[in-house]
Amino acid sequence: MRDMTDITTSALIVGGGMVGASLAIGLARQGKQVVVLDPKFIHQWDKNSEYDLRISAVTHDNIELLEQLGVWSRIQDCRLYPFHQLAVSDSPEHWLELGDANGSKPLGYMIENKVMQHALFLEMTAYDSIQCLETSLEHLCPGSQQATTVDGHIIRFDLVFGCDGAHSQVRSQSGIGVAGRDYGQRCLLSIVETEQQVPARTWELFKDREIHALLPLANKYACCILYGSSDQVAAWQASKESMAGELKERFTPYIGAFKVQNYASFPLIRQSALRYVQCPTVLLGDAAHSIHPMAGQGVNLGFRDVKALLEAVQSQALTPTTERAAALTRFQRMRRIDNETMAHAMDVIGWGFHAEKQPVPVLRRALLKGLQAFAPGRSIMTAYASGVWKL
Repeated sequence: MRDMTDITTSALIVGGGMVGASLAIGLARQGKQVVVLDPKFIHQWDKNSEYDLRISAVTHDNIELLEQLGVWSRIQDCRLYPFHQLAVSDSPEHWLELGDANGSKPLGYMIENKVMQHALFLEMTAYDSIQCLETSLEHLCPGSQQATTVDGHIIRFDLVFGCDGAHSQVRSQSGIGVAGRDYGQRCLLSIVETEQQVPARTWELFKDREIHALLPLANKYACCILYGSSDQVAAWQASKESMAGELKERFTPYIGAFKVQNYASFPLIRQSALRYVQCPTVLLGDAAHSIHPMAGQGVNLGFRDVKALLEAVQSQALTPTTERAAALTRFQRMRRIDNETMAHAMDVIGWGFHAEKQPVPVLRRALLKGLQAFAPGRSIMTAYASGVWKL
């Protein structure tokens, strides 16, 4: 028989990844009691470890959030790499470049997900008001504001926050549906070791029905990304030799000779929860929305969810009140607008770069050339892409 332990808390956060952990720290800084469930916190991290396949391009506004939470210095003690320029094209000859390759201030930083998770975990352990339980959710009963974990804890809460990813148990057990689409594509991630250091420039090339992307890393490493149909990616992954051949054909002209260290792929699905808030359940990050990752906005949108939620409840207790309900409604309205706008923008951009029926290619090329020549337009786009300025 399992040892049943009762716990009472203001906030139960299911999922201690980047979104859930940053939310926990933010709520604790507001003086709220928090319990975080995750089956595998990142307790240890070694600077000599291999690069994590999951790497996020964290923008300026979210670096500010991490600074406010006291986490940024911990991340700097681990491993990160600045990038100074963003570039996009539909042909190797014509690029729209945002940012200054020789600038002193980066547009953002490439940070491994495990690095952020480790730094956030260390920061959570510094708070007596945060209890981290290394376990999983077994059953959630929103009506009675109670949850049971697989190892026998019974947790009573005022609000439960679903930060447990695209296949969220919190969302499904709260009876919140989703709408979306399967792109019929997969994203292939690969860590490669190069002979020369790759410039601090992240780029995407739309070619035929594929997307080729590069994330620069330190110490002569890079993350090469290919988006293709599910069948196409399966064929690429038939063997390590065939995978290396496909990567070298596409990336050697841009980064020179390299060796493939590690690779994996995942399916591309866009989905949005029908509601972010259905008290006492609140969804954030991929549990609330997942979009095409071509622009690397997934974790940035999740961090913006956290920032908006913390601002909404800053002066609110998490116990049921009319004020709390109004604050959560504002949070939902504000974040849905931003997240849905970004999701639709990714679809439009993907369509615009892949469409080959005239006059789309001519207009696309003219737009890219015009923006490259129009410095004020590039400045606005750079500010938006880096998170310095938002709608």
